[in-house]
Amino acid sequence: MTGDADSAFLTHASEVAFDLGEDRFRLTALRIRPRSVAFTETEGPAQPPVYREGAPPGTGREARRTYDWQPAAGAPAWMNMAWLLDDLAAWVGQMAEDHVTVTGVEAPTPGWCDVLIRDGDTPYRARITLAERIEILDFPAMYLRDLFTEGRHRDHLSEDGSLVDLRGVL
Repeated sequence: MTGDADSAFLTHASEVAFDLGEDRFRLTALRIRPRSVAFTETEGPAQPPVYREGAPPGTGREARRTYDWQPAAGAPAWMNMAWLLDDLAAWVGQMAEDHVTVTGVEAPTPGWCDVLIRDGDTPYRARITLAERIEILDFPAMYLRDLFTEGRHRDHLSEDGSLVDLRGVL
């Protein structure tokens, strides 16, 4: 049942990140246990969403739950964060079954975030680009699951051995 509760929490966080992103707030930290989310107000004008295949019919959360609302490559960082959280919600249970546990997200800057992951007993930070993307953020949670279960994360480890730098890869 924990996977279902974690999925529901990540889905809710995704919806809030999307809604607040349109109002110039961005997610800076998320912890699955205890369930917490932190936001900060951004400078400048609000950045509207930019969809890969156009805005879904309808408005609000229900439209995003019903239709594919994937961000375009040039979408604002807040929108890519919401998409990442939504995709993590879909995969967090399967990842946990494979002993890859998502524990949180940290985004100290708008440009990238670290997905906090435990692979067995080993903690990692998987760094993902959020702003000024050249390609769409496509199935990030499935990619992370495969990367860790297949041991390919080691190909992207930093010198300290805990950062899996996927900027330019994912």
